[in-house]
Amino acid sequence: MKVIEYTSENFWELLDQHLSLRQIETNVKIDEVVKSILKDVKEFGDEKIIQFAKDFDKVSLKKNDLKISNLKKLYSLDQLNNETIESFRVAINNIKKFHQKQLPENYEVINMNARLQSIWKPMDSVGLYVPGGNAVYPSSLIMSVVPAQIAGVKRIVCVTPPTDNFNPYVAFLLDELGINEVYQIGGAQAIAALAYGTNTIQPVNKIFGPGNAYVAAAKKQVFGKVGIDLVAGPSEIVVVADDDNNPEWVATDLMAQAEHDENSQSILITNSKVFSDKVLDKIENLKKELSKKEIINASLEKHGLIILIDDLNLSSEIINKIGPEHLHLQSSEKEEILKKVNNAGGIFLGNYSTEAFGDYVAGTNHVLPTSGAA
Repeated sequence: MKVIEYTSENFWELLDQHLSLRQIETNVKIDEVVKSILKDVKEFGDEKIIQFAKDFDKVSLKKNDLKISNLKKLYSLDQLNNETIESFRVAINNIKKFHQKQLPENYEVINMNARLQSIWKPMDSVGLYVPGGNAVYPSSLIMSVVPAQIAGVKRIVCVTPPTDNFNPYVAFLLDELGINEVYQIGGAQAIAALAYGTNTIQPVNKIFGPGNAYVAAAKKQVFGKVGIDLVAGPSEIVVVADDDNNPEWVATDLMAQAEHDENSQSILITNSKVFSDKVLDKIENLKKELSKKEIINASLEKHGLIILIDDLNLSSEIINKIGPEHLHLQSSEKEEILKKVNNAGGIFLGNYSTEAFGDYVAGTNHVLPTSGAA
């Protein structure tokens, strides 16, 4: 991990240089490929989706395979871990409790005999993208479906990349949540199908959910034809910690984001070089046992950063500059820092509020702004 000191004359310049590496994974080449995919799906529909499944996902589908008509055939409770199933149910319940509080209220203002009203109604339809390429994220399914159901959306459509072995936990959750319109479509072609429709799938009003660089580029390009939630880039976290914190816990917090993607960004802000060295030692020891250690190495080498600052109370200025997706305030000054933080997606306060809880089970949502969008 790169180290820079707040006392450096060119600190803000160095920080800008590092943050410039953080970008939503789109470029001219990807944009052109996606533009072509969108055009093909818009023109040829199901035929091209089936072709792209073969080309990109190495899965041979027939037209009747695109829509999953019977989820129960894709899983058996006997093959699922009971503890995992119960944890899903706890997560669903917690997420419902949190998001129910977000329901907006209608209101009325009467001014000079004119009645002005704001009335909220649920959308007719949403398309939810559930990642399923290199990794499968049942949690992303829950995070997207539950708010749509609370809002009262009439038609909820889920799309996920095709596979010869559909993940039984995803199938269980789709069934458990009562989603009956599910399609085996991934990548930019899934976004195209949701935006423009095909013979098999009808278009939706708005698209939600994270995905890879091609999904992000596709969402940008179809915006206007349909609504989108946000353009999600690689995951990121800023951790603020001091000598009184547990270096192993800080290490796991940083690695939990680094393991997502080699473009993920993990930043530690601390007032102690000794403590930062302890964190680095813990990372070296802990990652040896992890299956994703190569991804962690690549992420921390390219995007990892340690910021040394004498007074952690001043870290809020740095945090607001970064605008991180996740922020974990562990140091003793956490309450004071929090008062001055304006730009962050999800904030986790205290030693025991590890960011992973927010990703999975606490109740807040993990679909958050990235790359400074906060």
